[in-house]
Amino acid sequence: MQETIDELYKKADAVFEKYKDAELRDYMLELAQKLQDADAMYHHFGYLLMHVRASVAHIVRPRHLQEAIERAQQFLKNYGAEKKK
Repeated sequence: MQETIDELYKKADAVFEKYKDAELRDYMLELAQKLQDADAMYHHFGYLLMHVRASVAHIVRPRHLQEAIERAQQFLKNYGAEKKK
């Protein structure tokens, strides 16, 4: 994802130099920032999930916690696959 973010920053500068369109540049920079935020959230969410799994033994987890962990793992798996495209 970092490559995409870096590319957006470069293209935003190129667009501004070529067309002098500050609004478009600002929009592209905003998108890059949102991608950075999403990437950070992905990593923090994965880290939090790792600690939840490590903190509560599988055999004593309430059913709703186990289901939430499984949904979170599935989300991370799907998002990670999307991220690699």
